[in-house]
Amino acid sequence: MASAPLKITVLGSGTSMGVPTLGCPCRVCSSADLHDKRLRPSLLLSRNGHNVVIDTTPDFRQQAMRAGLERLDAILLTHGHADHVLGFDDIRPYNIRQRASLPVYSNEDTFQIIRRIFAYVFDDKPTLSTVPSVTLNVIGNRPFELLGIPFTPVPLLHGDMKVLGFRFAGAAYLTDFSTIPDSSMPLLEGLDELVLDALRDVPHPMHQTVEQALALIQKLKPRRAWFTHIAHDLPHEETNERLVKLGFPHVQLAYDGLQFEVRVDRTDDSFDEPKDSFERPATVEGGGTARFSTFTSAEAWATRFRKSGDSSVLAIGSFDGIHLGHQAILRSVAASACALGAVPTALTFDPSPRKVLRPETASPQISTIAQRLAGFNALGLEAAVVLPFTLELSRLAPDEFVERILLRNLRIKALFVGENFRFGHKQAGDVDLLRRLAAENAFEVVVLPSVICRGEVVSSTLIRKEIAGGDVARAARLLGRQFVLAGEVVSGTGAGHRFTFPTLNLAAEQELLPRRGVYITRTCLDGEQRSRRSVTNIGMRPTFNATSLSVETHLLDAQLFSPPKRIEVRFWERLRDEKKFNGPEELRAQIARDIARANKFFSRLRRFRSIRQPV
Repeated sequence: MASAPLKITVLGSGTSMGVPTLGCPCRVCSSADLHDKRLRPSLLLSRNGHNVVIDTTPDFRQQAMRAGLERLDAILLTHGHADHVLGFDDIRPYNIRQRASLPVYSNEDTFQIIRRIFAYVFDDKPTLSTVPSVTLNVIGNRPFELLGIPFTPVPLLHGDMKVLGFRFAGAAYLTDFSTIPDSSMPLLEGLDELVLDALRDVPHPMHQTVEQALALIQKLKPRRAWFTHIAHDLPHEETNERLVKLGFPHVQLAYDGLQFEVRVDRTDDSFDEPKDSFERPATVEGGGTARFSTFTSAEAWATRFRKSGDSSVLAIGSFDGIHLGHQAILRSVAASACALGAVPTALTFDPSPRKVLRPETASPQISTIAQRLAGFNALGLEAAVVLPFTLELSRLAPDEFVERILLRNLRIKALFVGENFRFGHKQAGDVDLLRRLAAENAFEVVVLPSVICRGEVVSSTLIRKEIAGGDVARAARLLGRQFVLAGEVVSGTGAGHRFTFPTLNLAAEQELLPRRGVYITRTCLDGEQRSRRSVTNIGMRPTFNATSLSVETHLLDAQLFSPPKRIEVRFWERLRDEKKFNGPEELRAQIARDIARANKFFSRLRRFRSIRQPV
């Protein structure tokens, strides 16, 4: 179940009266567009043959039949208004067919309404007919598990009424609300999909307007958003066109029957430490793990694999940072190689071509070669060729590069590249030339589109900009994991031990450092698998009149008798700029405040983390 996506179906997207509204002759109610036909608001969540429904509306029977819902495993209720609960009695066929009681999850206020409206279900009086069989589960603010994934209740206000939204994996459903309390906002960070109330343009005391919903989307920055609980004021096609013109192409009206999937095995979940912190592989030629080998020439790759007659499925690039776009290419290489019986291989260069050809314009690298090799290994590749980039190599014409390296030695069956891929002398080769050469030499070229994250193309250039500017949280979303500084621990001046808090001083191997300041981090010590909470300062230590840049990390939950040889520092959030204080005592007080903020941050993560992976 860990890798299966979560399928989301919108069962209803309308208001409490539905659309068309009875007796209304307006242009939306009389529209022939099926998207303007809106049942009462409800959501179906499906995974591995199991199903959960959010709200049993008066239209539930019709919605379940239209969705072909043969099995129901649980019910979530957002609140007790009639348009969300009056289909409760229609769950009886599932009790009969499945011979089981259904668990229902909500708050106590909602259950009081349910017990009052459906008293015959709970009064234990004998009956000649069937009644729903349910178990009521009162949920507080802690996550609970359904469909093998955590569900997090999101407290909302529907006018003065306390109601619930729900977050599940990278999605959230917020219907019937007018206000989100500040304490609920952190629960909605880092969403892929957001379904939320946007009743109409005219203000309503208990619902959001389109304008208010767009303002909330700008704060939360989901990858995509869908409006629900839509009144007959908003024609589907016309409103969607208006949203695009307003600069929100990633926001659209939901509609009855809308379906989309959400990844459950996300690596960029804001409530989880990423699972893909790459292990450090051996970098000896022909060495590495049992399934991963590294070579410094295409000839060496051929020597290793030619005896067994192996060919390759290949990706070429610098892969600096191994961000989400790189990961898409590398995972495709691994999958294709498995299907073709070939060796999944990456071809990269060290140093980067720009450092050799135009060193004055070369950008600082996000990751070291060792980190990239670890990434190749973690993403399922079996080999990497790290070519030393030289002037001689740069003078190879595109067709020579393909003939000498890709065909003669790597024996490629398929080549995976991005849509902006260039190669050969003066970058004369492009995707079109590559396709012509592939047709002449019987190998396949697969050009993968750029990965879009929240409206922007994921690129190493953008990630460098975010890291250099200190926005390590945004960089992490683009990378698919936290940005990491790694290196040896070196001796410092001892000022921290004497005057403030003890620190580990990192000699970072990366060229690129985050903007000077204080950051919430996690630090992995040499020889340990689990990272530790920490606060890290990057700067000049102005309080002590230091003259050199340092990276100093204070562990929040450990006292070390001796420093480790190496550490990795994973950057989560920027706290503040570096500042010169009047003396050690004032600095110590500020560091204590930094530590308190970091502990509060991690406590929040612990409350809302994935059940499978502790923080």
